[in-house]
Amino acid sequence: MADTVSWRPKAGDIPTEPGVYRFRDEARRVLYVGKAKNLRSRLSNYFGPLTSLHERTRRMVLSANSVEWTVVGTEFEALQLEFTWIKEFNPPFNV
Repeated sequence: MADTVSWRPKAGDIPTEPGVYRFRDEARRVLYVGKAKNLRSRLSNYFGPLTSLHERTRRMVLSANSVEWTVVGTEFEALQLEFTWIKEFNPPFNV
């Protein structure tokens, strides 16, 4: 098994502001929606060694082929947008 996924974004490309992120598969279907007060810090947790990830998280990361994020002004805005996107996209890895 590879140490991490090939499509991992460069850490310097990920902002440190609060926001919401979406993992997508090859067909562009949203697999997971999450929020963060610091996007760079939160997303780095997904791109450590695959063997260190929880099994469900590892399956999600391996099923995905991209991650995108939207910066917002506050943690509260992130919470609202996360809720809206979970309702809109019904991602399979959000339980």
